[in-house]
Amino acid sequence: MTDDSARTLRSKLEQGAAAPADVVGVLAVAALEASTRAARLDACELLGDLAGRALGADWEAAERAAFALLEAARVADTAADRRGVIQAMGRGFRNLWLLPFVHRRLSDRDETIAAAALHAAGGLGFPALEEAVAAYVGEHVPPALRRAAIGALGRMGAASAVDRLVAVALHDADEAESALAALIEIRSPAARAAVLEALAGDLEPEVQIAAVRYLAELGALEVLPVLRRLARSDLAEIRIAAGLASRALKAERDRDPTERFLVALGEPDRAVRAQLARRLRTIPVAQILEQAEVLLSEDASGVIQVLGEVREPEITRYLLALAGRSDLPAEIRARAIGTIEADQEWERGELVKLAMADGDERIRASAVQAMGAFTTASELVDHFGTLAVSSSGVIRGALLWALQLARRAPDRADADKIAKLVEPMLSDADPIVRRRAGYVAGNLGLDKLAPALAKLCSAESAELRLAGYVALGELGMPGVIPEIVAAIKREDDPRVLGAASNALMASMPEPNVLLGLAGKASQLLTAPDARSREAGAEIAGLLGGGVPAAQLVPLATDDASRVRGAAVWALGKIADPSTEAALLAAFRDDDATVHERAATGLLRLGTPDALAQAIAFVAGDGDPATRGAIAAAIHIPPAHAERLSAVIDDALSKVDADDDAFEALIHMKLATAIAGGASAPTVDVDGEITLVFPSFAQLTKLSGFDALVKSLRTAESLFHSTANQKDADLSPPITLWMKVLENYVHAWLGPRLAGLQRDPASLYDYVDRVIGGSWGGFSRWLEPKWRDPCEVGGARVEIPLRSVPNAVRELAEHRRKRLDSPLSVTEWARMLVLFAVDHPQSGFRNLFKLSAKSSERTISLAHRLHTLAAVRNLVTHRSSAGAATVAAFRRTYYGAFEDLVALA
Repeated sequence: MTDDSARTLRSKLEQGAAAPADVVGVLAVAALEASTRAARLDACELLGDLAGRALGADWEAAERAAFALLEAARVADTAADRRGVIQAMGRGFRNLWLLPFVHRRLSDRDETIAAAALHAAGGLGFPALEEAVAAYVGEHVPPALRRAAIGALGRMGAASAVDRLVAVALHDADEAESALAALIEIRSPAARAAVLEALAGDLEPEVQIAAVRYLAELGALEVLPVLRRLARSDLAEIRIAAGLASRALKAERDRDPTERFLVALGEPDRAVRAQLARRLRTIPVAQILEQAEVLLSEDASGVIQVLGEVREPEITRYLLALAGRSDLPAEIRARAIGTIEADQEWERGELVKLAMADGDERIRASAVQAMGAFTTASELVDHFGTLAVSSSGVIRGALLWALQLARRAPDRADADKIAKLVEPMLSDADPIVRRRAGYVAGNLGLDKLAPALAKLCSAESAELRLAGYVALGELGMPGVIPEIVAAIKREDDPRVLGAASNALMASMPEPNVLLGLAGKASQLLTAPDARSREAGAEIAGLLGGGVPAAQLVPLATDDASRVRGAAVWALGKIADPSTEAALLAAFRDDDATVHERAATGLLRLGTPDALAQAIAFVAGDGDPATRGAIAAAIHIPPAHAERLSAVIDDALSKVDADDDAFEALIHMKLATAIAGGASAPTVDVDGEITLVFPSFAQLTKLSGFDALVKSLRTAESLFHSTANQKDADLSPPITLWMKVLENYVHAWLGPRLAGLQRDPASLYDYVDRVIGGSWGGFSRWLEPKWRDPCEVGGARVEIPLRSVPNAVRELAEHRRKRLDSPLSVTEWARMLVLFAVDHPQSGFRNLFKLSAKSSERTISLAHRLHTLAAVRNLVTHRSSAGAATVAAFRRTYYGAFEDLVALA
């Protein structure tokens, strides 16, 4: 193959011009060694498809693809790389090897990694993960994670989570559409009556489309009148959606169990087959089982997969009966057991009987594994603890798998109980069990087993040593670093060395603890194998100067991108002045990962050129979360303030207030301003704020306001530090002040608007009848109270009263406002006029139920908020803010904030 790009290989696989078994090896190399992050992740994505047995991959090729993905995840250098690999794992439908890794990342501290793991859990489609994913559909879960969980539950057909999804679909306007889409994929009728009732009122188009599609997929004829109405809509997307829903309704009404079963059974892609099989959930189970019995002799494994998607007690009984049929191969009987969704006590009881009875080890092992997904780890140990010393290595290994699937209690006693079971298995007679026990110890966080894992790192088998290092990397190597250093000195396998260096990086020990590895690192830097050179560079970086920088500089231009990334990281850790040229040159590399690692190293150098490049990086187009983290770590020494001031201003001009790096750049501007104006008088920041915003003193004492208080202090400090500087641009404090205000107002008024949107019929009626019909009379009453234009310290801004109704454009179209991210201050100011003022003559009412003493005060507050937003737009998009404008803005801002707090 002359062109081995993932895109070309995918095309060849689709056309039958390449064999999956041959392609996996090429992709495994590309996933680790391709010259750019994009190329590596493209390779991972195709590996994910093959791991899910798509494109004609058999189980052997799927296993190899899964191992390649796990290797790519193990060596991923940055958060962006890890997210990409985890998302690729989500394409590996029902690949058991990927499940433990994804399961562990569901609780990752990095929210973006957890969201990627939720997405992947949906793609893997294991019932074992349903409970863990459903836990994220909670009131206090961050919106991004909640949405990811809802999508994942739908994708995996999680019938067990239907009640939670119905609650979201009927009570959360922002997530109703995604929850209904999930219920469509699950094909659950649980929300049918409630959705029919909701359709009788007004819903925004997106939710209305999702609702009719949901009912159509269930074959509910009551949806026909709504479909006819939507087919006459003025909006093309609604007419098209109505047509699709009509076809879905017709298809669902034609419930031919034979056709549906055969269509699913004939689909070679297992993930697509699962989706097709869920269409059987709306057919009586007896008819499904009739078809299963007829087709069992033709494709037993396919029939079992189709049945497993139906998720009914009668299906469990049938699968248990299959397990007892001696005329079927043991492999098929074991697969039947592994397909059972044991979410009821009697089902788990049957699995326990099968696991503990005499019989074929494959069937018993399958029962143990199936049980693990639906019980707690403690109960699993109680039921199956004796199997840890079973004479069958297959059963012992199955017990380890089950422990990874089981739910674990947070208390230490539960972990100790599991560790006591796993520890002897780290010295099991079967090397496969020993290796699996090592991985399990790491995945379950069993830090008590670190000494035993350290012994595994000295095993004769490279695979066992690899498992030991990977597990210790998960644990952070508590108390065993000297043993690991000794083991690494003896290691010569490139893959194992890579795992060893990664384990050291995960624990980040003090350099003096690793001094004995200096010679080993120097030796590895010139090794012929790229993985060995990468490991050598990583160890050299941890030594913090124990290896001369001159030995690392050549590797910054190595042919292998992974070696270049490791070398650049190590040069940054050493922070020797001689490394600056290599680190700056790294930004000419094609690989984004190298840029991120170089930026981190430049921070440690702290020279003007290094910091200028790092600042340019955080204002670039790299991974937002990474840029934000690096920006927060940048420190501007006073000696470099003047030189870097223009660089910071340029960076600020390239990012908006929502960018992850914005507030860190504001802090940098403050630091340079203070350094540049050393003669400026020192001020009591809190005291200055409290003089014009008395409630600030109370906010500083309240929990949950830490970020707000910090940002206000930063903006105030920047104002005082730059106010007297000639020709200084004072727009940054205005921008930060408004970002704080935007978040506060949204947190204050967002729940009030969400409450109104829970009764859309009444809300839309108010918008149509009052705002739409009476705005003319209301606006005439408002005109004397609404100054337009306004002047703020010499800056002239327009506050057109006629624009106020624009705030309800979506509501006028009978669409809810999305509240999962902050609305602008301008929008909230306009809605205060429309929803927080009582004016009986025109019908306008205080629907927000604010405790204002008079309507005039509410209008005054809304006008000031609108004015502040207009000034912010003026100074950030068209001109710089002068001292008079900023001073006037500040007075208005804090006065408005004081009134807001009084109304809360």
